[in-house]
Amino acid sequence: MNTGKIQQKLGKITSFFNSNVYIQAIKDGMLAYVPFTIIASVFLIIGTFPIPAVAQWMASLFHLTTAQFAAKLNIVNDASLVIGGLIVLIAISKNLADQMKLDMMPVILTTLVAFFILTPYQQDKAGNNLLNVAHVGAQSIFLAIIVAILAAIIYRWVARKGITIKLPSSVPPAVSKPFESIVPSLAVITTFWIIRLCLDQFSGKSALDLINVFLGTPLKAIGGSLIGVLLAKTFAQFLWFFGIHGDSIVNGVMTPVLQVLQDQNKTATLAHHTAPNIICQSFWDQYVQIGVIGAIIAIAIVAHSARYKALKKVALVPYIFNIGEPTLFGIPLMLDITYFVPLVFSNAAAIIISYTAFALKLVPVPSGLVQVPWTTPVLVSGFLVTGSWTGALLQLIDVIVVTLIWIPFVKIADRKILAKEGE
Repeated sequence: MNTGKIQQKLGKITSFFNSNVYIQAIKDGMLAYVPFTIIASVFLIIGTFPIPAVAQWMASLFHLTTAQFAAKLNIVNDASLVIGGLIVLIAISKNLADQMKLDMMPVILTTLVAFFILTPYQQDKAGNNLLNVAHVGAQSIFLAIIVAILAAIIYRWVARKGITIKLPSSVPPAVSKPFESIVPSLAVITTFWIIRLCLDQFSGKSALDLINVFLGTPLKAIGGSLIGVLLAKTFAQFLWFFGIHGDSIVNGVMTPVLQVLQDQNKTATLAHHTAPNIICQSFWDQYVQIGVIGAIIAIAIVAHSARYKALKKVALVPYIFNIGEPTLFGIPLMLDITYFVPLVFSNAAAIIISYTAFALKLVPVPSGLVQVPWTTPVLVSGFLVTGSWTGALLQLIDVIVVTLIWIPFVKIADRKILAKEGE
């Protein structure tokens, strides 16, 4: 394997992803959305606590029934995840304004207006337009991404052409800046208004419906399939072998899809229906990521060299909280051909085992109600996202299998290190 040439070519791919303002804005925007999914999950866990006696006791503290208490807790979900599309829209437009060196406030506000122009409305009997909150939720994430990017491009083009209202230099910036944004904002809003008119006149469908059909459906079909997840994670691990942060690249593409699938599970669960998607953000975070943990466990079990004995003292405890850098860089796993197979393919074993268990209904599909921080220990996270001890058991099986995959390779490397230490 000519690692030098491969590393050079992969470096170009990484450079493209890291320098592309749109990909970076999408990735950073989705990362800004994630904390709200975790916060809302805390309230949803309490509201749907699996032990009735505990749920009744918590509700009684506020002199409420369990149903009333759950409804009160759901307010946080309604104020965060239910408007997930808006949160993503604001976060992406803010990042684009930063990277394009544009005035942030008018770009964000203009993008919001453009988004609502394309948002479908319902009319009441009096002819008033009413907004369905579901149309600004997670299902509108793909629309939010496209609107934020297109609005920023139009705004930047007009601003760079100098087509603005310029007031005398004696006018304070607080007064002049809003006037300078009028023409770029007008261009953006007019463009989206024309798009809305064309859609209403010729298609009869909203932008939200069209984007979810022609863009969202294929992306969910690919990103939400077993083959798609296997390819995405294996590619990420392949990049890791060459010292490239594979997850940062792959997550930028996968996270919007996984969050939409997660929201579909949450909506179904709250409606007392079966969660429809095996693959979602919780599946990715709690089952797909199980792989490299097998390396440090294998070292703790079979390694005899002084170097690996010292490493396990440093790296084993952090990995309880999914902090893998001491293992990755302490072994090190990058560019060590001995570890190529387990590093790149051990996650695939966990993915296949987990997907099979969910597909055979041996383990409840992640409900979507819970999205735990990435530092949540294995077993605990499996129980929380599935609401069942079998979710934790499945993680344990995954850890055992990936550890068995790593053991022979650790033995080979350990013997080489022992020989050098003996010299």
